[in-house]
Amino acid sequence: MAIISTLALLSGCQSMADEATIGIPGRVVNTDSNIIILRASLNGSGVSGAGGDECCMSIPAKWKPGMTATLSWTKDPSPDINPDGKRAPIIKNGISTPEWDSWMANHRKNYRTIEKTIPLPKYGETCGVTFVFLPCDDARVIIDCEEEHRLFSKLPGGKNFDSELIRRLGGKKTCR
Repeated sequence: MAIISTLALLSGCQSMADEATIGIPGRVVNTDSNIIILRASLNGSGVSGAGGDECCMSIPAKWKPGMTATLSWTKDPSPDINPDGKRAPIIKNGISTPEWDSWMANHRKNYRTIEKTIPLPKYGETCGVTFVFLPCDDARVIIDCEEEHRLFSKLPGGKNFDSELIRRLGGKKTCR
C-alpha cells in the first residue's frame, strides 16, 4: 500500500515538474479609495498591497488556452475605523503603545479575504503581474506587456487616474 501511495505522489510531482514556471515581479494598483489592499496573490504566489514592484511571483512560463488561476486578496474595508466605530489612536514618535496594539488587534477583525477563480489572461512577453483592484470587489490581473502598456499609457495624473483606469477596464464606479 505504501508503494502505491508513493508512486501516486511521485507521479503527481512529476506532472507539476513538467510545467515550467518563471519568476516575475508583482504589483498592486488600487483604484478604490475606500479600502486598503493588504495582500494579493495568484495561485498562492503574491505580493503585499504596498505598491511598487515586489519580487518574485511564479507563473507558468507559457500561457495556454483554458488556463485558470485562483485570485485572492485581503483588504481592509474600513481603514482607521474599528468595528466598534473607534478611530485609530495617534502614535507618538513612531512608537507602538499598548493602546495602539489593542486597537490593532480589534481592527484586524475588519480584514476580509476574497477568492475567485478567474481565466488566466493571455500573455506572451510579460512585464510582471499587475493586480488592479476596482470598486465593488472587482479585480483584474494583467500579465502581458502589450496589454499593460495599452491600459496604462497616457493615463491622466492626479484625481482622474483612478476613474480613467476603471473606465478602461470596464469597472463600476459605484456599488449597489
